[in-house]
Formats: sequence, structure tokens, C-alpha cells
Amino acid sequence: MNLIELYLEEIRRQLPSRNRDDILKEIQSTLMDTIEDRNPNPGAEPDTETVKAVLKEFGSPRKVASQYGAKDYLVGPRMFPIYLRVLRIVLIVVAAFNAVGLIVAIVSNTGFSTSFFEAILEVVGGLFSSLFTAFGVVTLSFLGIERAIPDNMKTIIDEKWQPEDLLKEEDQDKVKIFDLAIEITGSLIFITLINFFLDRVGIYYLADGHWVSAPILTDAFLRYVPWITAYNIIDIALDLYLLRLGAWNKIASVIKVLNNAFKIAVTYAIIVGPAVISVDPAIWRETGLSSATSATQFTQIGNTGLDILLGLSIFGLVVDTIKRIYQRFIKGNSAGITIEG
Repeated sequence: MNLIELYLEEIRRQLPSRNRDDILKEIQSTLMDTIEDRNPNPGAEPDTETVKAVLKEFGSPRKVASQYGAKDYLVGPRMFPIYLRVLRIVLIVVAAFNAVGLIVAIVSNTGFSTSFFEAILEVVGGLFSSLFTAFGVVTLSFLGIERAIPDNMKTIIDEKWQPEDLLKEEDQDKVKIFDLAIEITGSLIFITLINFFLDRVGIYYLADGHWVSAPILTDAFLRYVPWITAYNIIDIALDLYLLRLGAWNKIASVIKVLNNAFKIAVTYAIIVGPAVISVDPAIWRETGLSSATSATQFTQIGNTGLDILLGLSIFGLVVDTIKRIYQRFIKGNSAGITIEG
């Protein structure tokens, strides 16, 4: 792709989806007319220097895109496309979980009784409630993200922008806003879940036409909630810091490594500590689930499965930590060493 195509594509990525194609055509038309007017050889292909000069005059793609965004957004034009992508992902996941509940409600009833319709309505009501909550959490996340990047920093970035930047390979240290937005939103949802809706984590079954939840997490898990909340808050703070900074530096890397160590310690404590999953035999019988598996067996399977997942999590954290230490503190320092002959 040439500079003009790269420039227009970058603008397109940052435009709100509404009227995006029409806006891009308008920008392209204005841009091409300007280049043609500045072309020292009318009718011929414009030279690279002329194209660069016009693109520099137009300004960074973010600056151009922001001129076509509504000013009353809770989430500004620069972040709005990313906000929509994250929102779609979260809403699809939430809807999928509720769809499972709807399927269970249907297959658990053989006839069309009043209790059957009540169960269906309860699931549908829960779906709308869950979607509304998810929408609120994602929007809250992006309100913080939008304000984590100060306007003066955006201005500085625009002023330093050069057309040659479009041709540069992606900087490995440069942060990806979409990835950070997913992390922040996921951390906020997880913090909300374990602090306010922990009783919702359990086995769900129909009783007298209504959904009943039986918590499966023991009191032993409650002791870890403050620590889990703490390292998720650190993750959110680090992500907001990276959004302001725009790229990883040594301070951010040190914080990430230390927080990884913190996560490993908490995760290991959960694995070696008392069991955090337990199913009441009476509740297990009420669910009408497989009689071939007892509540005790299900509890053992649940705890073993959780330990495996936590073990894999520790492995991933260790790999990530070693990778960051090597790239930032070993490889980075070695790159600056020269050997004199």
C-alpha cells in the first residue's frame, strides 16, 4: 500500500461506524484534490515529497478523524470504534451464558406448564439485566480510558506525527489500546463478580418454576478475595498508566513483573490451601443431575480441575515474567554493549 492508502486506512479505523464510508470518501476527495493542486507536474503521478507535504499539512489520522466525530460522546471519536468492538465481545459472551440457561430451562421441562413459562421469563429477564450491567461496566471502563489519555498528550502526539510513521514496523514496546481495553474491562467485571456477586457462582437448577443458585465456593475462598482484588486493581492502574505513556518502559515492566509474582503467590496459596469448592449433597440431589456422580465426587473433580487451571495460570505467569525480564533488562542492556577489537 502507498502512503495515501495507508493514511486513509488509518483514518478509517478511527472513524465512528456511522457514515464512515461517506466521511472517508469526502476526506479522500479533498486530499486528492489538494495533492493534484500541489503537484509540480500536473497530470503526472505526484512525487513522494509532495504527498508527504500534503499529508503533514492535513495532520495525523487521529486528528483528521476527530474532526468528524460527535463532540457529545461519553467516549470520544478516537476510542469509539474500539469501545464498540469490546462492547460487542462482552455482550456476546454474556448473551451466550444466558442462552445456556434458556436451553436448560427448556430441556428441564417436558410440558408447557405455568412454571415452565415463568422459568423462561426469568431467564429472559436475567438476560436483559446482565446485558445492561455489562454495558455499564464496559462504558465505565472506557470513560476511565478516555480520560487516562490527556488532551495535551494527544496534541503532542499529533504535532510529532510524520507521514513516514505510516511505513514504520510496529514497535514491540508500543501498547495496543484494544488489548488494554479488554484487560481493564475484564478486570472490572471480575472485581465486581467476586466482591458483590460471589453467591451467584454456583450450581443453578429449577425449583417450583424458579431458578435457584447454590453457591459452590467455600469460606476458604473468601480469604483470597482481597488479594485477588488487589492485583486486579494494580493491573487496571498499570493499564491506565500505559495508556498515558503509550509504550512500555522499565517502570511499567518492573510493576508488571512484581504483580506477576504477587499473582503467582496468591494462586499457589489457593492450590495448596483448603479446598475452595464444595457441593452440598442435599443441593446435589435437588438439581436432579447425574446420579452416577455423588456430590463428593463432583467436589473432588471441581477442585482438581481448578488446581489444574491455576497451575496452568502460574506457568503462563512465569513464562511472561521471564520473557519481560529478558527483553527489558537482559536483551535491552546487551544491545547497548559493543566489543572493541
